[in-house]
Amino acid sequence: MRADVAAAGPRWGRYAALAVAVGVIAVGVPPLIAPPDEPSAPVAASQPAATPGPSPSPSPSPGPASTPSLSPNPSASPSATPGPARCVAGGASPRPACAVYTTALGSGWAAEGVGVKVVPAGLVPGTEIVALRVEPKEKTASVSLIASEPFTVADGTVLKLRIYGGRLHGTVARLALSPTTEFATDRPATLNAPVDEWVPFTVPVADLLPGGGPIRRIDLEIATEAVPNAYRFFIDDVAFVAP
Repeated sequence: MRADVAAAGPRWGRYAALAVAVGVIAVGVPPLIAPPDEPSAPVAASQPAATPGPSPSPSPSPGPASTPSLSPNPSASPSATPGPARCVAGGASPRPACAVYTTALGSGWAAEGVGVKVVPAGLVPGTEIVALRVEPKEKTASVSLIASEPFTVADGTVLKLRIYGGRLHGTVARLALSPTTEFATDRPATLNAPVDEWVPFTVPVADLLPGGGPIRRIDLEIATEAVPNAYRFFIDDVAFVAP
């Protein structure tokens, strides 16, 4: 009996050692075939809790865009219409010349007549002088010198001209100025030239055109009541002369 137990003791020891060795291997080495794990829900990474800050104040809603007020610019405003310029003292210009007629019509001037024949370059009898020849044809007769545009003159300006009187009775005429192209009858100056003689005349513009307004027309009307039978006469050296 004891011999059997003694013989069995070593065998049980070997079995025990084998069992321990197998257990160690089972624990240290994972099984080659393992059942699939159950799918597990992913765990969200924890975030640090945010510290509540001050609540943002509501931004003001934009109001209607304001249009900047524009102050008037004096330079941008339309300039006033300039008044008539003064007559031109000399040289070629489209504006009326101050020298209305000297042997020929000045720039910007034209001659016309009513009841007369006007010859711009007539020869004075017995001389070589060329002047504006006027030949009356009717009882009511006049000659006019008309500017291309209105013009002004300096204060104190005078109108100078000379007339060669008609034959037989001489020439009596009324001189007037007009600010328009219409015939002038206000405040005329009476001029009297003896037969076949040159007579110079100087008349202040202020006497013919009160107020110094613009000038557009010079009228010379024959005074038929003073000279019933008027004959040809001549006009020369017509000019506006400033002081």
